[in-house]
Amino acid sequence: MSRDFAFVQTAPDRVFVGWGPFEQLPFRRAERPAFYVSDFFLDDVHPWRHPATWEELSFEELASRFPEQAVPEIEWEAPSLEDFTRLFQSAREAMQRGDFNKIVPVLFENGRFTKRGNWWRYFFDKLVLLPPGLRAYGYSYNQDGMVGATPEVLFEAEAHGYRTMALAGTRAVLHATELLTDPKERREHRLVVDDIVRRLSPFGNIEIGPLGLLRLPHIAHLMTPIFFAENDGNEKMSFAEMVRRLHPTAALGVSPRTPLGERWLREADRGVKRRTFGAPFGTEREDPSALALVAIRNVQWHGDAVRVGSGAGMLPESQLEREFEELRQKRDQVKSLFHLESWATSIARRA
Repeated sequence: MSRDFAFVQTAPDRVFVGWGPFEQLPFRRAERPAFYVSDFFLDDVHPWRHPATWEELSFEELASRFPEQAVPEIEWEAPSLEDFTRLFQSAREAMQRGDFNKIVPVLFENGRFTKRGNWWRYFFDKLVLLPPGLRAYGYSYNQDGMVGATPEVLFEAEAHGYRTMALAGTRAVLHATELLTDPKERREHRLVVDDIVRRLSPFGNIEIGPLGLLRLPHIAHLMTPIFFAENDGNEKMSFAEMVRRLHPTAALGVSPRTPLGERWLREADRGVKRRTFGAPFGTEREDPSALALVAIRNVQWHGDAVRVGSGAGMLPESQLEREFEELRQKRDQVKSLFHLESWATSIARRA
């Protein structure tokens, strides 16, 4: 099936799917559901994609819509420490100048298809087995595509407010409890909580839940649930307004949010091209139920070029090798979830 489509997981075994062709607009038509698909910097002036038809079904049912074909193969080219060192040093110099206290550099591992098939059936079969704590999402449009399983929800609308979260601080899952006592990880996480509270508190009441651990396959994170309810009498914020208030949180962007931090992120993007990585990805329905995910832990492709990205929260006390290893662990989790590591042997990058 070559038809354009987009999907987002709405419950443990439910997925909302929109089938193309899509009508792209700067706003959502009130009478129709639409997908919100933007770039990281929210520069896309037509982020709303209205499907021609839509439905909600299980992953098994969705997988059955696609034919079984040979599994494609990918040849990976691992990023070098030198690639990351330039970003790391630039961020450290900016923090020493006092431009910001935290920033999130991003690195991609690139590859290419050496054998292609219709891999959507393969991906959906894997998403059936997705562990708790992850939400699936993705799209297919012409030669572009993305499939992911993110642990981070930007916001989810409820009857009387919104649920969001602070997700920052990473360890191998076997050492997850170390996160609770590591000063650097705790401080990084607190910056994210404070950033969310600062962005939303002028508009309503904030309830901060207890700090906990989100254990995933291979890695774990510090997580704090947050509930936001708008003040009585205030008009409910639109989906796009909630996106602008929250994105990017300090888990993916910069703390504090300053023009200097924004400039650093955009300058760094010249070399890596985040595109939709880390951007809001979600849907708003006629109900109107609304869900916005943070588009991390994904695989992206354009034609035969494919890549997996990862980001690491950097503070003044961050260590180069430790952050580089965290970036690798996050990419390896994506490869493991979709069994990408078995498709081909990685090749070392040549200087």
